[in-house]
Amino acid sequence: MKNNEALVAEICRMHYIDNFSQNEISSDLRISKSTVSRLLKEGREKKIVSFHIKNYEDRIDYLEHELKKYFDLKEAIVVSDEAILSEEFIKKKVAKAAALSLERRIRDGDIIAASWGTTLFEVGKALDISDVLNNTEIVPLLGGIGITGRDIFSNEIARRLSKALGGKYYLLNAPVFVSNLKTKEAFEKEESIKVVIEKAKSAYIAIVGIGTPKQSSTMIKRGYFSVEEFSKLSDKGVVGDICTDFFDIHGNILKTSLKDKMIGIGLKELRKYVPLVIGVACGDDKKEAVLGALRGKHINAIVTNKKVAEYVIENTK
Repeated sequence: MKNNEALVAEICRMHYIDNFSQNEISSDLRISKSTVSRLLKEGREKKIVSFHIKNYEDRIDYLEHELKKYFDLKEAIVVSDEAILSEEFIKKKVAKAAALSLERRIRDGDIIAASWGTTLFEVGKALDISDVLNNTEIVPLLGGIGITGRDIFSNEIARRLSKALGGKYYLLNAPVFVSNLKTKEAFEKEESIKVVIEKAKSAYIAIVGIGTPKQSSTMIKRGYFSVEEFSKLSDKGVVGDICTDFFDIHGNILKTSLKDKMIGIGLKELRKYVPLVIGVACGDDKKEAVLGALRGKHINAIVTNKKVAEYVIENTK
């Protein structure tokens, strides 16, 4: 018989290059399947065989490692933004990476909750599940009725995700914001609203956008708030929001009148009930918002682009 190292190399070649199964190698070389398995393991341990995994998602491993280390994240995905001039293109690329993450993680029977925003809208478009997951349930985290912007509301994001997955979705038939606390309390007493909010608390995964109180904000562009109103938030130290819960650069949740008008799930509920909260955000305007979200541990997974990741790490060391 060949010397052991040569045999290991031959078995590795047959299995990894010639695509022989372990059973076929066992039969061909007249050795037991357990021996084949042991020698394949030996080949990896002795580096007779090594692997190179193609980085087809154009991800930046060292930045992902740093983010996971500093913020104790369950997952960090950082895509390259080299030679990309368009913020819209970066958004689509980050959304695709987030969709791929969901495709790897979602299992039939899962409950997935979603917030709102233009980036999550792109995630819904990019999601492509080959196996129909009929028993998945998609739940909106926020109300989804308004005069403008139906395409980016939580209800529509839930609908898009369920269409890609093949499961079912729920509707939170309420506005994102109501006029006052009394109206909010009345809405939340409605059985149809309570059922959806409780379902959202049962989610295993929540995918959320990270907003910012800047002129580029979707809330301003869609007419929910004026630049002046958002300027007041900035004056209070607000750098970002998730599910319209606003926080500062250190991640502290700040009390605002908007919280008393929002229908849905906020940051405290997300942390308490949902095991995996994936934040998706990109672009220069989101740097401080992502940093605040990570510092506050409002998310435990992040999908973003290189420049944002570099900013976060530089301001964490």
